[in-house]
Amino acid sequence: MEDLIYDQKKKPSILDDITINPVQMRGFVKEIVDDQIKVHIAGRLGVISVKQDLIKEAGSIFQGDNLTFYFSFVKVVDEPLDYDLFPFEGEGEFTPVLVGGKLIEVNDTAVKLEITGNLGTIAVPRRWIFTDYPLKEGLLTQFYFSPLKKLEIKQAVA
Repeated sequence: MEDLIYDQKKKPSILDDITINPVQMRGFVKEIVDDQIKVHIAGRLGVISVKQDLIKEAGSIFQGDNLTFYFSFVKVVDEPLDYDLFPFEGEGEFTPVLVGGKLIEVNDTAVKLEITGNLGTIAVPRRWIFTDYPLKEGLLTQFYFSPLKKLEIKQAVA
């Protein structure tokens, strides 16, 4: 009888044992068009395109400004969760939260994700994606992300 119950359950996946964790990263503003900013992740690791209001404590944002944010690897999921987007709303905190997304572009080297809640898009190398499935447009994802925060670079005093 137990064999029948086991056969009806979802197949175990190696992804069940993988935990994704956010890390603090840096990037710089490459382009500003209307209320959208394009941020290149330091180390040529990807491109984030979001609305300017996702930048906390910003003041004025200019091309070339340095930003910091939290991000993680991306995990393909079968079902989305009920994601809490509070840090992205109004005066939310500079805190990483688990967010959902959907693959909207896939090529030989990279993928582009649409972030749940119409927050923007993120393009990263394929090696950042944990999945049991061949990558294709429409797959659901989840990852950690935070609002962006402007870095004030202080000059060393001689």
